[in-house]
Amino acid sequence: MGQREPQCIITDQCPGIKKAVPRVFKKAKHRYCMWHIMQKVPDKIGITISKETDFVSRLNSLVWDSDLEPAEFEQKWSDLIAEHNLQANSWLSYMYKKRRRWIPAYYRDIPMGCLLRTTQRSESQNSFFKRFENIHGTLVEFWMRFQSAMDQQRHTQKQHDRDSDYTLPQLYTSLHLEAHASKVYTHAIFKDFQQEAAASLCSLSVGGFTPPVDGTEVIVVTDARMQKRYQVVFNSTSTDAECSCKLFNRKGIICRHIIWVFSGKQVRTLPDKYIFMRWTKNAQKIPLYGSHGELLDDFDATDVRKLEMCGLISITDLADTLKQFRVKLNPQAQSMTKEQELEMLLGCSSSTEVRILPPRQAKNKDSGKRMISTKQQCIAKAEKPKRLWKQLANHDKRNCPHPFVPDIENQGSSDDD
Repeated sequence: MGQREPQCIITDQCPGIKKAVPRVFKKAKHRYCMWHIMQKVPDKIGITISKETDFVSRLNSLVWDSDLEPAEFEQKWSDLIAEHNLQANSWLSYMYKKRRRWIPAYYRDIPMGCLLRTTQRSESQNSFFKRFENIHGTLVEFWMRFQSAMDQQRHTQKQHDRDSDYTLPQLYTSLHLEAHASKVYTHAIFKDFQQEAAASLCSLSVGGFTPPVDGTEVIVVTDARMQKRYQVVFNSTSTDAECSCKLFNRKGIICRHIIWVFSGKQVRTLPDKYIFMRWTKNAQKIPLYGSHGELLDDFDATDVRKLEMCGLISITDLADTLKQFRVKLNPQAQSMTKEQELEMLLGCSSSTEVRILPPRQAKNKDSGKRMISTKQQCIAKAEKPKRLWKQLANHDKRNCPHPFVPDIENQGSSDDD
């Protein structure tokens, strides 16, 4: 990652990891996995409360709601605990003290914080590779199984890329923003955007607004379904918009409230600042470089023409970039030929003496006489008509189908005469 720390690390409640994370990562925020914590709730509160009341379901809806502000969460938590008389529960009190480490309301400002709430991503990868794993196998078998798993993932990725490049999803609304997003986002990300676009036409209305000051105005959007009010700060000059729900900060997709404001302000296309490259169809077609100029990902040269047609990069810019990259790695590469660059890459020089020659005759497909297998030879021999008994090569009285029977009576009379 170019010596860059992650912004957020999700683990279970391991004391060793809790001590190790701040020592290794100075800026990353350590959070607990919500799924592991919520799995312990029935055991900590008792069977009677967990099965005979709706405490677990209400606690789940409260904890997993990333749309709450910290003050709202604290108030609802206190009301729920007081309603079920669980103030004396030591485990719930301890988890409430550690609420900043696992409740989404306290890290809503972290980019992609909506996607980083559990260890589900790593656990799903473990479950995927376990289908190919055999604990009794050798190292060679493990490597072959690992390659098979990676080939399956690459095949699935290519199928998704093909669907995103050559098909367009179905549109549910008449918004110009939805039509533009269908051409930019991948199908998986577009489904999330489409849900927000469809919800913007259902239960939103104007709850108030302030007069524009230097092109900036605050619009209050009322959501009748959620029974909440959100503030959207919109700048007509730069088409900047920021909502109090902070969905864009958490997930990287604009919320229904910003879409509703954009539609009212006649914004027909998504501004570039609200389109993350990682969500687009061209995310894997652009080379990635690290902080020191190193190439972090492979770049397929066959996509150069596609990038040029899309207007993302030109042939001249690409050639200059690759040339500068080679010269940066080796200052002498500017005056090198292709053979010299290959020799430098392989670490050996090409030999003038050729010792290995091609074979004199290679048996390729459709060359020479076709070789017939033993099975086909047996089938052909069985279908071949049998020869007559007179034409048999080894014909004697033992294998003759019509044996000769002598006339004994006539032979005896002839001898007497």
